[in-house]
Amino acid sequence: MLLKIHRALHILLIVAFVISASPAFGQSDLIAIDVLIQPGPKMIEEAERWNAMMREQSPEGFELDEEHAPHITLIQRFIAKSDLQKVLAAVDEVTSKFDMSNLEMTAIGLYHIPTGKNGLAGIVVEPTEQLHALQQALIEAVNVYARKGGGESAFVPDKSGTPFDPILFEYVNTFVPNQTGDKFNPHVTIGIAPLDWLKELEKKPFGKFTFGAKGIVTYQLGNFGTASKRLDRDH
Repeated sequence: MLLKIHRALHILLIVAFVISASPAFGQSDLIAIDVLIQPGPKMIEEAERWNAMMREQSPEGFELDEEHAPHITLIQRFIAKSDLQKVLAAVDEVTSKFDMSNLEMTAIGLYHIPTGKNGLAGIVVEPTEQLHALQQALIEAVNVYARKGGGESAFVPDKSGTPFDPILFEYVNTFVPNQTGDKFNPHVTIGIAPLDWLKELEKKPFGKFTFGAKGIVTYQLGNFGTASKRLDRDH
């Protein structure tokens, strides 16, 4: 009996030590990352064309540029800033196993996510086996570093002063599993426009097109889930 008690106390001491030794991460210690596919020239051209249409409807909307890079998200996560280099190395290892130069993707339509009276619009990309395999490999590599509870301080500040919608924080927190596997919706975000206008736009025929990829890179997220700051240039 005494031996069992001794063993139980020993286990409790080990657990207490592990908990006390584990770093505590506050919101200011976290960064919101997006591991993404950089699309080829055809998609960039189409995304910019659609973005111009969005901005005619909502001039206050964002323009696709270096701080709003067109992309296809594979995984979004909150991570500790201190883990960034480890995450970038893990992404590099995954990328080395895939031949991105032969990746061919197809744009098949439009969609939007409601944000009040407006909608965040995107071009839908057909989810292929190769895209699923790439996403799953990145989940396995990156998710070990994922942290919960990030807020606005984890994102690149919005220079326009537009408030962050808390839905964005929940989206990143629950990206795995809510936007992965069978729920994966590969797309390229193209801008913001009034909901009614977007609904009518999506009823019109969409001209499908194929495009390639430049590579996989890691960004820090900005408002509306935009790719705002590239993180992997100098690591």
